[in-house]
Amino acid sequence: MRPPVWVLDTNVVVSAALTAGGPCDRLLRAAGDGRLHLAWSAPMLAEYRAVLLRPKFGFSRPLVSALLAAFDPAHQVAVGRARGLPDSDDEVFLAAALATEDRVLVTGNAIHFPVEICRPVRVLSPAEALRELDRR
Repeated sequence: MRPPVWVLDTNVVVSAALTAGGPCDRLLRAAGDGRLHLAWSAPMLAEYRAVLLRPKFGFSRPLVSALLAAFDPAHQVAVGRARGLPDSDDEVFLAAALATEDRVLVTGNAIHFPVEICRPVRVLSPAEALRELDRR
Protein backbone atom coordinates (compact mmCIF):
# COMPACT_ATOMS: atom_id res chain seq x y z
CA MET A 1 0.00 0.00 0.00
CA ARG A 2 1.37 3.40 -0.94
CA PRO A 3 1.86 6.02 1.78
CA PRO A 4 -0.86 8.65 1.91
CA VAL A 5 -0.18 12.13 0.58
CA TRP A 6 -1.62 14.78 2.88
CA VAL A 7 -1.40 18.53 3.39
CA LEU A 8 -0.46 20.06 6.75
CA ASP A 9 -1.70 23.46 7.85
CA THR A 10 0.94 25.80 9.28
CA ASN A 11 -0.34 25.33 12.83
CA VAL A 12 0.47 21.62 12.60
CA VAL A 13 4.07 22.32 11.54
CA VAL A 14 4.52 24.90 14.31
CA SER A 15 3.01 22.55 16.90
CA ALA A 16 5.40 19.82 15.75
CA ALA A 17 8.33 22.12 16.49
CA LEU A 18 6.92 23.20 19.86
CA THR A 19 5.79 19.85 21.26
CA ALA A 20 8.19 16.96 20.86
CA GLY A 21 6.34 13.64 20.86
CA GLY A 22 2.94 15.25 20.35
CA PRO A 23 0.56 14.35 17.53
CA CYS A 24 1.93 16.98 15.15
CA ASP A 25 5.52 15.94 15.79
CA ARG A 26 4.53 12.32 15.23
CA LEU A 27 3.02 13.24 11.85
CA LEU A 28 6.24 14.95 10.75
CA ARG A 29 8.24 11.96 11.97
CA ALA A 30 5.96 9.66 9.96
CA ALA A 31 6.85 11.76 6.93
CA GLY A 32 10.52 11.37 7.74
CA ASP A 33 10.03 7.60 8.04
CA GLY A 34 8.24 7.41 4.68
CA ARG A 35 4.87 6.33 6.15
CA LEU A 36 3.36 9.65 5.07
CA HIS A 37 4.10 12.02 2.22
CA LEU A 38 3.52 15.74 2.67
CA ALA A 39 2.12 17.64 -0.28
CA TRP A 40 3.06 21.29 -0.43
CA SER A 41 3.21 24.32 -2.68
CA ALA A 42 5.70 27.16 -2.84
CA PRO A 43 3.36 29.62 -1.05
CA MET A 44 2.81 27.09 1.73
CA LEU A 45 6.53 26.50 2.24
CA ALA A 46 7.11 30.27 2.33
CA GLU A 47 4.44 30.60 5.03
CA TYR A 48 5.85 27.73 7.07
CA ARG A 49 9.30 29.32 6.96
CA ALA A 50 8.07 32.84 7.79
CA VAL A 51 5.98 31.69 10.74
CA LEU A 52 8.62 29.34 12.15
CA LEU A 53 11.22 32.13 12.00
CA ARG A 54 9.10 34.58 14.01
CA PRO A 55 11.15 35.79 16.98
CA LYS A 56 8.44 34.73 19.47
CA PHE A 57 9.23 31.08 18.75
CA GLY A 58 12.99 31.38 19.02
CA PHE A 59 13.66 28.62 16.47
CA SER A 60 17.07 28.68 14.84
CA ARG A 61 17.43 28.72 11.07
CA PRO A 62 19.05 25.23 11.11
CA LEU A 63 16.09 23.85 13.09
CA VAL A 64 13.61 25.41 10.67
CA SER A 65 15.55 23.99 7.73
CA ALA A 66 15.53 20.55 9.35
CA LEU A 67 11.75 20.72 9.89
CA LEU A 68 11.12 21.80 6.32
CA ALA A 69 13.30 18.96 5.00
CA ALA A 70 10.26 16.72 5.59
CA PHE A 71 8.65 18.41 2.58
CA ASP A 72 10.10 16.34 -0.25
CA PRO A 73 10.37 18.14 -3.61
CA ALA A 74 8.73 15.10 -5.21
CA HIS A 75 5.47 16.04 -3.48
CA GLN A 76 5.30 19.68 -4.47
CA VAL A 77 1.94 20.36 -6.09
CA ALA A 78 0.87 22.99 -8.57
CA VAL A 79 -2.09 24.63 -6.94
CA GLY A 80 -5.22 25.77 -8.63
CA ARG A 81 -7.78 27.99 -7.04
CA ALA A 82 -9.74 27.44 -3.87
CA ARG A 83 -12.05 30.21 -2.77
CA GLY A 84 -14.52 31.00 -0.08
CA LEU A 85 -12.73 30.13 3.16
CA PRO A 86 -13.24 32.44 6.15
CA ASP A 87 -9.54 33.40 5.96
CA SER A 88 -8.30 33.76 2.40
CA ASP A 89 -4.74 33.01 3.58
CA ASP A 90 -5.88 29.42 4.21
CA GLU A 91 -6.95 28.89 0.61
CA VAL A 92 -3.46 27.75 -0.49
CA PHE A 93 -3.77 24.75 1.85
CA LEU A 94 -7.18 23.76 0.53
CA ALA A 95 -5.93 24.19 -3.05
CA ALA A 96 -2.95 21.94 -2.34
CA ALA A 97 -5.18 19.26 -0.82
CA LEU A 98 -7.44 19.44 -3.88
CA ALA A 99 -4.37 18.80 -6.05
CA THR A 100 -3.66 15.46 -4.34
CA GLU A 101 -5.26 12.08 -4.89
CA ASP A 102 -6.00 11.62 -1.17
CA ARG A 103 -7.54 15.08 -0.64
CA VAL A 104 -6.75 15.29 3.07
CA LEU A 105 -5.87 18.45 4.98
CA VAL A 106 -4.62 18.19 8.57
CA THR A 107 -5.20 21.22 10.80
CA GLY A 108 -5.61 22.17 14.40
CA ASN A 109 -8.11 24.82 13.32
CA ALA A 110 -10.92 22.90 11.63
CA ILE A 111 -13.23 25.89 12.07
CA HIS A 112 -11.14 27.67 9.40
CA PHE A 113 -12.01 24.89 6.92
CA PRO A 114 -15.83 24.43 6.88
CA VAL A 115 -16.87 21.03 5.53
CA GLU A 116 -19.44 22.50 3.15
CA ILE A 117 -16.75 24.63 1.47
CA CYS A 118 -13.90 22.12 1.56
CA ARG A 119 -15.64 19.08 0.12
CA PRO A 120 -14.30 16.76 -1.36
CA VAL A 121 -11.29 17.44 0.89
CA ARG A 122 -11.44 15.71 4.25
CA VAL A 123 -10.28 17.95 7.09
CA LEU A 124 -8.67 16.00 9.93
CA SER A 125 -7.29 17.03 13.29
CA PRO A 126 -3.74 15.84 13.99
CA ALA A 127 -5.11 13.17 16.36
CA GLU A 128 -7.58 11.95 13.71
CA ALA A 129 -4.81 11.89 11.13
CA LEU A 130 -2.60 9.78 13.40
CA ARG A 131 -5.39 7.30 14.05
CA GLU A 132 -6.01 6.99 10.32
CA LEU A 133 -2.32 6.61 9.59
CA ASP A 134 -1.99 3.92 12.26
CA ARG A 135 -4.87 1.93 10.69
CA ARG A 136 -2.98 1.69 7.39
